[in-house]
Amino acid sequence: MSEIINSLQRDLERANCEIDLLRRQLRDALAEAGQGRAEARRLVEQFAREVRVPLTSVLGFTDLLSITHKGNSAELTQLAIAGHQLMDLVTNLEGFGAPAPTTETEDPILSSADDETAAIRKILHIEDNETNFRLIERILEDRANLSLSWASTGGEGLALALHQRPALILLDLNLPDMHGGELLSQFKSNALTRDIPVIVLSADISPTQIEKMLQAGARDYLTKPFEIKRLLCLVDEALAAGAQSAAS
Repeated sequence: MSEIINSLQRDLERANCEIDLLRRQLRDALAEAGQGRAEARRLVEQFAREVRVPLTSVLGFTDLLSITHKGNSAELTQLAIAGHQLMDLVTNLEGFGAPAPTTETEDPILSSADDETAAIRKILHIEDNETNFRLIERILEDRANLSLSWASTGGEGLALALHQRPALILLDLNLPDMHGGELLSQFKSNALTRDIPVIVLSADISPTQIEKMLQAGARDYLTKPFEIKRLLCLVDEALAAGAQSAAS
């Protein structure tokens, strides 16, 4: 366990060093006239790609360890606080390098058209563990025009799905009031929710369970712990397929 904590500490220290380096580069870029702002934006975008995803992994792993290894709670809490502070700094740096707001008057017709094009897509995550939900929330926060809702029980999930009609449902199987498979069956038997794609996120890796959920109507089945890139890929595919289906 101590080796894992030491490894996480090294990861956070490396991220902190990279942030300090970026801050110096930003100051140098912004000190230059003309193209300084563009160079700062380029540095921030590169930084976000290279640091945010692994930092999110460290944070998620730390959160999960804090639950399963209570004896090391003090060390893990310190790691989590440091990681979240680094993530906040990343977010602040991204805003620091963002394009300056224009002073030109916007065309209200064009603005309205842009708003309609960038429609918010709703995702419902049905998961009884708040730590797992917060991990998904951090993973998806960089995806544009997404609104993530959380339901901690099957009954609450069903009610939210009927009310919100989300573009995608992320479903855990071990819910406190019912099995996720039962809830999936209710989604697929209701005309209001049967066409909503469902991705199952579960620690159950048995082939029988996976096949059962896929046959019951789940679009995909992702086992925990999962690769972040794989989850993002499945989410993007499901949302794209749903948009195509709605347009046809």
